[in-house]
Amino acid sequence: MTLARRRFRFIKEIAEGGFGKVYLAEQITSDGFSRIVAIKLLHAKWSSHDEIVMRTRDEARLLGLIRHQNIVKVEDLTSIDGKCAIVMEYLEGVDLKGMSNHLREQDIEFPRTSLFEIMATVASALDAAYNGRPLQGGEPLRVIHRDIKPSNIFVTVPGSIKVLDFGTARANFSEREAKTQALAFGSQGYMAPERVLGEEDTPAADVFSLGITLYELLSLENFGRISPRPQKFQSKVEERVAALPLHGPDEWQEQVREVLRLMLSFLPAERPSALELVDIFELLADRADDMPVRRFCRTLVADAKAAIPDLDTGDPLPGRVVDEDVSSAFGMGTGQLDPVTPPPATQRKPPPPPPAPVAGTHSIVPQAAPKSLAPTSNRPVGQTTDQGQAKSGGAMKFAVAGFGLFAILGLLLLVVVGIALAVLQPWKSGVPDVPEPAPVVVPDVAPVPVAAVPCAVLEDDASAVHVPVRLTISGSVTEVTFSQTAGLRAEWDGQGTCQMSLLGGRMSTNVTPTEGSRMRRKTFEVDPAATSCEFDFNVEAEEWMGSCATGE
Repeated sequence: MTLARRRFRFIKEIAEGGFGKVYLAEQITSDGFSRIVAIKLLHAKWSSHDEIVMRTRDEARLLGLIRHQNIVKVEDLTSIDGKCAIVMEYLEGVDLKGMSNHLREQDIEFPRTSLFEIMATVASALDAAYNGRPLQGGEPLRVIHRDIKPSNIFVTVPGSIKVLDFGTARANFSEREAKTQALAFGSQGYMAPERVLGEEDTPAADVFSLGITLYELLSLENFGRISPRPQKFQSKVEERVAALPLHGPDEWQEQVREVLRLMLSFLPAERPSALELVDIFELLADRADDMPVRRFCRTLVADAKAAIPDLDTGDPLPGRVVDEDVSSAFGMGTGQLDPVTPPPATQRKPPPPPPAPVAGTHSIVPQAAPKSLAPTSNRPVGQTTDQGQAKSGGAMKFAVAGFGLFAILGLLLLVVVGIALAVLQPWKSGVPDVPEPAPVVVPDVAPVPVAAVPCAVLEDDASAVHVPVRLTISGSVTEVTFSQTAGLRAEWDGQGTCQMSLLGGRMSTNVTPTEGSRMRRKTFEVDPAATSCEFDFNVEAEEWMGSCATGE
């Protein structure tokens, strides 16, 4: 029985890269159901290039495993017109390269709160890609993106942030086809020095690329060529960072510069991890106190999207209805797996476990990056062949008589194999333990440590006028962190009632529910003339409710 094929009505071309084009399309099934999708179609010239085809299939399979809210979703992998095709969710918005071009043309700086909220989201996605376990179960995928840059970060008009293009990613999953080192991928202007020098990829390289991206969005200028020579490299980083056009409190400006210096460190071990950057970027966003990301998307992103002209490249596909191919050559099957060549035994060691976040601390303590992932062994499976049947009764008797001899030889062989396995067992367990390098402790970016105690004020202006505030939670949460422009920092475990004396003004909170994702920048207002205030956070509604009382 032949399975019904889907049809795709190609509406328009929306983007083009070195390996393929992306189209807006309508997917139509045999039962009349249709939906809007984006289709990434490999260029015809790459269809015969095994490495590129395998990487395109790998990208689809990998994104099918990750399923993170801030990583573009892949719905299917198929073949259209004889070319490998990835069916993805359609995103209405612009990438950050297009966004920065629009802001430059309008002579507008990238709103700082929005920018650091976006950076925190991207850092969270990178951490999840490397350390997160697939929903299907199994070990972490250890995904290293290897091509983080403004054009691979997408912001939508409704307010979503998505990391794009995992076609060059390094990952640890059994269905991977492409050889890890067959081709050099990435954008040179965003490559970490160790990648330029051909050293092994680590998550720290993605942090470096994100640092270059942050610099370019703050300055709306290109960072420029990266030198692999340490002194020349460091001199350029310091020059660029010092010249950044920042404004606001001096302390905040210096924190931004220090974060950039750390992210752009020449040595990978001196860079903060993606997980550490999430908290750092959130604090910087809170202290910037300008346009939040959702309003940024509704206004400036919508304007930038409207200003992009439709592509008119003469492509014959838009306007056509095309059936997907019958052939399963580009399907989701595992295909022929290419073995990953392991490094020499002396360089190999088991990957360390992902660093556990230290509750409430914002100090940057880089962890040693894993030098390699344990390679998957692909041993050829031996095959046996039939020797035919005996042609005479004499041959059968000979076989029966020889059975006893072969049984004795088999027992001897088992003994020899057992001894060999016992001798080789240490090799199978890996090379001798190599001591991990000691973590490098670098200066704190966020000057306010948050102690892991309930309802505790960690920093405040004791000389200012305070208002008694009573806080409760309707729902189940594990942590609430507070910050206020005036300088107050506090933490609460969300249990019982929290009594604090707060300065008047807006209080910004991050609320972590027992189930679900963290709710950021949830605010309430303290009236400086009030005698007391009471607020309750409703987890279901995701907002603070309450008021302040004045007078007696």
